[in-house]
Amino acid sequence: MILRIVDRGMDRSTYDALRARLDIDRQHPLGLHLHGAAEVNGKMQVAQIWESDWYARKFDEEILAPALARLGVTGEAKVAVFNLEHLVTP
Repeated sequence: MILRIVDRGMDRSTYDALRARLDIDRQHPLGLHLHGAAEVNGKMQVAQIWESDWYARKFDEEILAPALARLGVTGEAKVAVFNLEHLVTP
């Protein structure tokens, strides 16, 4: 499993529009274990736990990229990836 911290530099309203378009609260992408977001200095950052990097990249390419394009979001994200050695989900 991997932990990804993603910073696209998007504001809350853009994140909310993207979240609504993806319907991630109800349409869970294959391989996603956890998705959370927080506002840091006026920009949204996302934390995700994925089964593997393959699932994360597949989501990015097939689902996320088209949704970002429809919203006019451009630019590269800053993504930090960490291999998880231990995860507890009570």
